[in-house]
Amino acid sequence: MTRPLRRGLVVLAVLGALAACRASPAPEVAPPLLTRAQAEARTVVPITRAVQLQKAGRIAEVTFDLPAPQKPAIPILNIGLRLQDTDARRLLDASEKITLGRLPTRLRLERIDGSAPRHVQLWQRTRDGRDSQKIGDDGVVTDLTTGSVDINSLAEAGLYSEDVLYRTLQLAQVGGVAPGRYVLRVDLVEDRPQLDGLDAELIVGYQSLGK
Repeated sequence: MTRPLRRGLVVLAVLGALAACRASPAPEVAPPLLTRAQAEARTVVPITRAVQLQKAGRIAEVTFDLPAPQKPAIPILNIGLRLQDTDARRLLDASEKITLGRLPTRLRLERIDGSAPRHVQLWQRTRDGRDSQKIGDDGVVTDLTTGSVDINSLAEAGLYSEDVLYRTLQLAQVGGVAPGRYVLRVDLVEDRPQLDGLDAELIVGYQSLGK
């Protein structure tokens, strides 16, 4: 199979996946889309934070409150990077810049509403997406897989628009996580100058049933 044909099939697959996600039920009357400043100020999951991916070091440290999931969301908390565009091919190009070059990332999640901070074990999907494995003690993940966050909760929070295409790359997840107050720290292990100018967000939210 030639490279142009293979790439064309990948684009079609991405479009199909995006269409399937858009088919999920949305609120009858969704709040207006938040401005970037409003989204940055939000501290209740689901949350997004603009991040820069070109330079090693801390790209995000966010304290948030985690409520119980509301159907169709399930108690699996996903942590990832969200890309957005109005053009599917540009969106795919941005995604491939990250996944093909890999993006070693260190994550640490702690619950902080007890007498002392408590480390939360994070998991990551295997590269084929068929299984999950514990993230090591160093908290570093190297492979990002296609992920998702419940669209219903994003729309209700003003973090989702049907006029935009989104693609979420999953960094980590944790199942059965209890409601409470948490802090998440995210650091890039290596410089990635080729990602300079890429419009990306850290996204934290519950997974949807069936995703």
